[in-house]
Amino acid sequence: MVWNDVIDHGSGTPHPDHAVPGGRLDTRANLLIAEYNAIRSVVAQKSSASHALVGAYLTVVAVILGFVVANRADPRLLVTVPILAAGSGITILRRRRDREAANRYILDVLRPIAVECSGDERILTWEDFYARHRDERSLRYEFGLQLVFPISAAAALIATLPLLDWFGDWLAWLAGLLLLGALLFTYVEQNRTQLGRAARGAGTAVRTLLRRLPRR
Repeated sequence: MVWNDVIDHGSGTPHPDHAVPGGRLDTRANLLIAEYNAIRSVVAQKSSASHALVGAYLTVVAVILGFVVANRADPRLLVTVPILAAGSGITILRRRRDREAANRYILDVLRPIAVECSGDERILTWEDFYARHRDERSLRYEFGLQLVFPISAAAALIATLPLLDWFGDWLAWLAGLLLLGALLFTYVEQNRTQLGRAARGAGTAVRTLLRRLPRR
């Protein structure tokens, strides 16, 4: 069933099978379509912006590394990486949370109204279908992409630590460390369920390996 089966836009009258009592056109369906399309458009924009931000971040980091390695620039320039990583990473995690909230809104709020208007339980089930059928490879890709920011920030902090020789350097380095901590906190907070599942899986694998080791 599609939305054009529920509302006959050409005639301006309700579909015969879904007319409301008294012949009144149920405008909820039209409002529902408009709201659904608006939410999906916002989700698509946030997803595209997140991918563009990842590309921009990697480009900037590559330029900084190029200055340091090829142009013999001051290696302490790498202290800017944690600042960029925190800003970009937290922004992407926030956009991901917004997308998840939009998907929950579609499932929990819009779908019951759509089912009421159409009389079909199969409508607006894409978000739930995708969540249930998304494979482990896509999850690993998503989490790996998020880890680009804290890993690059930590590497930059480690590389610049031996080079700090005055108060301003230490101040910038500590600011980068605090921002890295904020990024890691946000990452763990938003991926608590997945990280817990991964930790349990790793623990199970370690216990299985220990049981298989020959005992002396």
